[in-house]
Amino acid sequence: MLATMPNRYSKNSRVTGKQVAALAKVDAAVVSKILKEDPTLRVSKETRKRVMDAVEQLGYRPNFAAQRLRSSRKIGAVGLIIPNFSNPAFAEIVHGAEIAALQQKVALFVSSNSELTTPLDLTMDLVASGRVDALLIAGGSSTETAEINKYLSERNFPFLFLNRQSIGVRRSLFLDDEYAIGLLVNHLVELGHKKIYNIAGLSTMETGKRRQAAFKKAITAAGIAFSPDLIVEEEYSPLGGQRGFQEILKRKPKATALVVSEFNMAVGALNAARKAKVVVPDDLSMVAFNNLEIASLLNPTMTTVGLQLQHLGEEGLNLLLEKEPKEEIYQTVSKSAELFLRESSKSIRK
Repeated sequence: MLATMPNRYSKNSRVTGKQVAALAKVDAAVVSKILKEDPTLRVSKETRKRVMDAVEQLGYRPNFAAQRLRSSRKIGAVGLIIPNFSNPAFAEIVHGAEIAALQQKVALFVSSNSELTTPLDLTMDLVASGRVDALLIAGGSSTETAEINKYLSERNFPFLFLNRQSIGVRRSLFLDDEYAIGLLVNHLVELGHKKIYNIAGLSTMETGKRRQAAFKKAITAAGIAFSPDLIVEEEYSPLGGQRGFQEILKRKPKATALVVSEFNMAVGALNAARKAKVVVPDDLSMVAFNNLEIASLLNPTMTTVGLQLQHLGEEGLNLLLEKEPKEEIYQTVSKSAELFLRESSKSIRK
């Protein structure tokens, strides 16, 4: 029977194999061999159970990553963390990383932080498990990005954020959101629109904050008076787009054009427009951030700005392999955004 011991160790505490061994009443070498599934080890089922119970009780994560660093092993496996698998934008990033991984002859493991775990917990698990030698991280809030940045930097573990520009982050490859939003706004201005609104991501999200700032800058540069009422914040989802559009309908003056800062939101906004009997683009022009394949299948087809998401994943993995863990990486992708004109935007009625 395993003796009980108060769990005084938080997830950020460094629980050691010796502490696990003491609780399980075995030698530290036995703990190491059990966790490595050493086939030469001969111990009873009861002993194995005591060790695993101690591991669970203490929240121990074997530091295989440290062992790998001591052995000077090069990167052979890269982990890619994304928020979810349902967003097509992340699928493009994954595809780009897959292309680079095949070319570089390294393994790529893609993980999603579900509702049951946080990005930091997933990061800690992947690092400690030894399954990957480096990490690419896409998505997450500014707070989550800062936590992961601190954790990985302290351990000198190779990593690169994709499209994150939080304060203190020293390793990131990002898209030029400002230029992309500017393309959308300028396109609408050239069509004669002056009453342009924005369904934006939440300001607690880094990309949401960046794209809101980009919209404000582009509107102001076009000579249009900016007001906070021109922006409606919502989550990046079709439902968020629906709610955002419903709120836009209440705003005065009445919008003639709409910039939607994320493609899934645009799908929801287009559906909400149809339900409200607002005809796009006759009554309202609509343009969206991210040029996904489905944009040409919508009715009407959606004018978008393409941000080279596939290239973000591909270039990100290549940079991760090329640079030393302590070397700063803070740059935009080498390919710029491109405007794709379709049916959802047109000149304003005179």
